Order: sequence, then structure tokens, then C-alpha cells
Amino acid sequence: MTDLDTAPERTDAGPALRDTAGRREVLVCAAAGFTTLLDSAVLGIGLPAIRSSLDAGTADVQWILASYSLTFGLALVPAGRMGDLIGRRRLFLAGLSLFAVMGLVGALAAEPWTVVAARLGQGVGAGVVSSQVLGIISDRYSGPRRAKALAAYGTAGGLAGFIGPIVGGALLGVGGPDWGWRLLLVLNVPFAVVTVALGALFLRRDSRSRSGATVDVVGLGLLAAATTLLLLPMVSRFGVTRAVLSVSGSILALGCFRWWERRYASRGGTPVLLPALMRARGYTLGTAVALFWFGALLAMNAVMSLYLIEGLGIAPLHAALVMSGSSVMMAVTSAVGWRVVARFGRAAVVGAIVAELFVVAGYVLAVTVLPRTSVLAVVAALAVLSGVASGFVDAPNRAMTLEHAPAGVSGVAVGFLQLSQRLSATVSLAAVPGLYLGVLSADAGNYGRAMAAGLAVCAGMLLLSLACAVRDGRRRRE
Repeated sequence: MTDLDTAPERTDAGPALRDTAGRREVLVCAAAGFTTLLDSAVLGIGLPAIRSSLDAGTADVQWILASYSLTFGLALVPAGRMGDLIGRRRLFLAGLSLFAVMGLVGALAAEPWTVVAARLGQGVGAGVVSSQVLGIISDRYSGPRRAKALAAYGTAGGLAGFIGPIVGGALLGVGGPDWGWRLLLVLNVPFAVVTVALGALFLRRDSRSRSGATVDVVGLGLLAAATTLLLLPMVSRFGVTRAVLSVSGSILALGCFRWWERRYASRGGTPVLLPALMRARGYTLGTAVALFWFGALLAMNAVMSLYLIEGLGIAPLHAALVMSGSSVMMAVTSAVGWRVVARFGRAAVVGAIVAELFVVAGYVLAVTVLPRTSVLAVVAALAVLSGVASGFVDAPNRAMTLEHAPAGVSGVAVGFLQLSQRLSATVSLAAVPGLYLGVLSADAGNYGRAMAAGLAVCAGMLLLSLACAVRDGRRRRE
């Protein structure tokens, strides 16, 4: 997507969020964010019930967790380019409809592989929707107004993270172990139907088809191959030789991806990763911050859900209430985080990542040192701090990162930023819960040790995110 492609939409829209049509579009974007993120929020709380009901093994659990992020990420870039070609409204409505249908398929599953297939389909639908949402925001707004619109999107995600687990926990209690998780997987369907209706009413109609949009199919294929080859040793019982070959193949595919991207761009195509983006240090460092942060947070929340429900033996609704402070505070701080970051810059993001590292350390100490009766209260307090930190990292970092995208490639910049986060989530959600379950299998009943092992990986990813944020802060000062 280029600025020339989007210029007519900017002119028609008017720049301010005060504009009624603009506010309605932001409302639809926020509703779509709530709907798709609600699905991710409830899965963790229902995972133990899915394991029990479908007799899902460790590899099944890893694929259920990772499959959604894999296709979500891979759908972002081609969907963004197709939005340039046929219009965002059409793809928004189609993607959200697919998302809802796949939710129904997952709820009717009789085998773990059916849930995985449904999650793959939902990931495609969510990726299509998300690319149109961020494309609409990038087309319509810039600067502080874009930050406000992104903050609204982030707030919707925080509300989904709060409401989803609580309602999901209640549904699990009502439906029992065999039907509760099915009700949970269709929870997003009524929200999707309402959002489709809102989109049909309020999103501006696609006035014309646009020419010149291309999709880098080879680049996406190489990136998918690299990610899948890296995943296979984590979710399959590979021996050392096969694992080494798989990881080596992943590295080779990444090398081929980089070579192809340069060649494709030199021939006039729009690659998945533009060379111009790689040369923009503010963009690459901001993307790295988001990449490591996003994967660490999703993996940490998945492990904590497993620990609270299976390790401490508390009800899913109780577990959701314990962790609810995180989502509430993320919704609150996402709404104001852009103001704080506008004043303090990268320093605010650095401080938030440091706070999240204290949260991880606190979780480990609470589980391994404190008496069982005190663990829940400490975890609940730490979850609140985690939510505050998330609000000062997620949306503000996204806005700061996109400011450094070269002129004319904002759509590709948005797509690759999201893609990097989702591929990070794919690997993290396979590796970290897999490590947790693996330690638990080898040392039955030692939930504290299993959780500490999983969170140690999350801490390592947060340290990498912190290093990138510090480096970007120094670059800005220089």
C-alpha cells in the first residue's frame, strides 16, 4: 500500500476523531478488536477442560495454542495488500464472518485435530480483520490522532481480556467439563455477528478497486516454512538428528527469505519486508520490542492459567478473577498510555518492561517460596502491575514504531509489525507451555518447578525486549 493509494480516503474522511463518521469507524475497529481478542482471552481458561474432554496430549495442546497465531500472522500481509486492491470493508466483513463460522466448527469438535483446524481457520479470519482495522486507522489518521485510535483499539483488547475469562469461567462452571469449553468457543460468535452489522452500517463503502497491489507469495511461503520447521521439534517427538535438521532447515529458509525479499523489491514488487523498513532503525528496534514482548506475555498468561487451574486446583472462574486485574489495568492504561509516552518517550516503555520483569520474578517467588494460602493474593496483585505495564508498552510502542516507517509504506509497516508479533506468539505458545508440560511430565506434581521453567523463558524474552527499547531510547537521544 502506498500513500497515493490511501490519499483519497484521507481527504474524504477528515483528520479528526471528532468527525462523526471517523468516530463510528473507530468504534467498529474497537469492536472487531474486542471480538477477536475475546477468543484469545478465553482459550487459556478453557484449555484444561479441552485437554480432559478430548484427551489431548502435549503436542495437541501446543498446536491448539500456536495454530491461531500462525495463520493470523501469515494472513496479515496478503490481506492488507488485498485490502488495497478490492477495498477494506469487503475484507473486514468476510474475515469476521469466517472467524465466527470457525468458532462454531471448533465448538462441535470431537477430536483435538478438529479444534486445531478450526483455530487455523479462525486465525486466517482474525488476520484478515486485523489488517483492515490497522489499515483503516493508518489511512485515516496520523500523529496523536492515530495514537488515540490505536489506544481505543488497545482498550478494547484490555476489556476483552477482562470480560472473556470471567464469562468463560462461568460458562465452564455451568456447562461442566464436557460442554463448558464448547460454550466458551462460541462465546465470540454473537459479538462477531453484532460487529459485522456495525461494519456494514458504519464502514465507508469501497468506492473503487485499486490497481497495483501485489502479494509476495514466495516470501510468505518461505516465512511460513521457516516458522513451521522451527515449531516441529517443539510439538513432535523428534530425535536429536531430526530436530537439528528441522532447525537447520528453518535457518536456511530464513536466509532464502531475506535473499528473495531483496530480489523481489529490486524488481519493483512490494515484499513482505521492505529493505527501506530494515534501514529505519526506529522501526526495526520498535518491532523487536513488540516481538519479544508479545510472545512473552501470551506464553506467560497461558502458563499461569494452567498452573492456577491444574496446579492449585481452583475453579476456572476463580482463576479468571485472580488474573482479571491485569486486563482491567491494561484497558485503563491503554487509554492514557499514549499521553505518558508522548511526554517521556521510550523511557516510559523501558520502565514498563522492567516492571514486567519484576512481575515474572514475583510469580516465581510466590509459587516456590510462599505458603499455598498466600499465593493467590500475591498473584492477583502482580497481575494488576502486569496490566499497568502492558498499557504502557503495547499501543504506545506500536504508535512510536509506525512513526518511523518510511513515507509511502505505512501499510506494509503495519502488516510486518503485526506479523512479527504473531510469529513470536506462535513459537512462544508452542515452546513455553510445552516446556511447562514436559517438566511436569518428568517430575509429576511439581507444578512450581514447571511454572518456573516456563517463566524463565518469558523473562529471557522480556530482557531482549528491554535491550531493544533501551537501544532505541539511546538512538533517539543521539
